[in-house]
Amino acid sequence: MAQPTTLSTTQLLAAATGLLTEGGYSQVATASNWPSTSRLFEDPYGIVALHVYDTWRQLRDHWNVAQGLLVDEISAHMTRPEPKLWEGYLVLLTGGPTLDDERREVDQLRYDTNRLRKLVATGYELETLNDVRNALLPLLPLDIDSSLLTGSGLLDRLPELLAEHRIDPSVTATV
Repeated sequence: MAQPTTLSTTQLLAAATGLLTEGGYSQVATASNWPSTSRLFEDPYGIVALHVYDTWRQLRDHWNVAQGLLVDEISAHMTRPEPKLWEGYLVLLTGGPTLDDERREVDQLRYDTNRLRKLVATGYELETLNDVRNALLPLLPLDIDSSLLTGSGLLDRLPELLAEHRIDPSVTATV
């Protein structure tokens, strides 16, 4: 069996940064204690910390530090009523492969939603730059084929429907 192609830390960081930026996220400046292979992003709805590691073992041993950095950023800049406070994502990537018995640990980390949601991908899932897109899909805008959006949607018709009940269409449009 051929060895999987290993994407470098730089390639993963650049690809993920590009995808998040194209997806509507803005990069946010971080404190000096953030690693050079980490980035912080936000959009109107959530906050994403991207951390890229050389190996699975580094990711496994240091993900909790990455989580603490993001929790500290959120705590320092958000107040309780802000909805964005509850939409924190920790993206953990490594081009390094995992052994079969380590994949269980990857899954445990992936499904650990304590404090933050986590997206985790390792070398076996990240063989090409397109695989980076697949790993980030939960954070990216939906790619809806515009040809499927024919006809009028319910929201487009809402002012008209409510006008039948004597609700001013301009009020509905404003809401």
